[in-house]
Amino acid sequence: MKKIIALITVLAMCVGILAACGGSNGGNEPAGSGSAAPAGQKLKVGIILYDDQSPWAKDIVASVKVLADALGVEIETAIGGTDPSVTKEDVQNFGAAGYNGILNLHPGTIMPELVNICEQYGMYIATSNDPISTRENTGYDEIKDNPYFAGEVWEDETVTASAIAQDMVDKGVKSVALHGFPFGLSSQMDVRLEAAQEVFSKAGVTIYPAQSFDKAGVAEEVIAQHPDIDAIFSSVETVSTVYQPLNNAGLADKVLLNCYEPGEGALEAFKDGTINYLVTGTCADSMISFLLLYNAMTGNRLSQADGSAPSIQMSYILCKTPEEYEDAVALCSADNPPYTFEELQQFIGPDATFEALKEYAQKFSLEDLKARAGK
Repeated sequence: MKKIIALITVLAMCVGILAACGGSNGGNEPAGSGSAAPAGQKLKVGIILYDDQSPWAKDIVASVKVLADALGVEIETAIGGTDPSVTKEDVQNFGAAGYNGILNLHPGTIMPELVNICEQYGMYIATSNDPISTRENTGYDEIKDNPYFAGEVWEDETVTASAIAQDMVDKGVKSVALHGFPFGLSSQMDVRLEAAQEVFSKAGVTIYPAQSFDKAGVAEEVIAQHPDIDAIFSSVETVSTVYQPLNNAGLADKVLLNCYEPGEGALEAFKDGTINYLVTGTCADSMISFLLLYNAMTGNRLSQADGSAPSIQMSYILCKTPEEYEDAVALCSADNPPYTFEELQQFIGPDATFEALKEYAQKFSLEDLKARAGK
């Protein structure tokens, strides 16, 4: 990203000169109209992530790179963090640096602003990970028909979170802590907590709040206050935040615990019984989203029957045993991306259709991974 920022001044000067001369569109037209990138141009895509060091981020970038390398697309990453203004700045910087597309892992209420920036630069944008079409107040209706919005691919957080919570209830849980970031920071994490809370409430489970920016500290606090707690449902990664407090309290194998976007030490925590549910596989939907973006950038934007941008719901991989997690890592990770270029090549170009891509993407599961790997 430093390279991008360093180039902005020079590029801005070049843009100014072009504008003075009328530019490529005569200086009287909008920066773009949804047309394909110029023939022979090397395409460049910016990927906006929450971070670039976690296994979650590395899985996504490595998986997308499989497609980018095969298609001759240059990719660069930027960190959006938790401040929406940073994401907007990232998109602005990519646009000023002449990028053709954005793969945004930070969808939300700022999407209309991001699409507007992209339109100014003739740059396309697709989202992955978290939906905007099913969330309130995201401005989805404002952008779904915009030619620069290439579409969204997302996981249904309610289904996965509810399944974990229900399994905890079925195992006899009577008290649970809802752990993660404070409500309002991330709609994705909010939905996870809200879905689990609904299941627990219906089952009469006692619920203790444990949301804080200090995720490890609040875990330690709730465990100290409620040493007889049966479960901790978290909306975030818990190996680095909840694992140690549970071990310190001698509760490692006595409290049910889940984990999203598992990182280092997750398998060991699963095997010793500290972790009981692991959720992974988000790099798969990022690869499908990249296909939407690439098709749009090359003049083959896919659309739904009404002409609006694609919206494809995929599934997470919910692992309930160490063996399932080992299979998931072996078939869906940075070292082993979930799809090959050859498998997805059929969904690129003028013959590709939204319906076919959606049907294929929605088959994704651990069973699907095994079948395609011949296991």
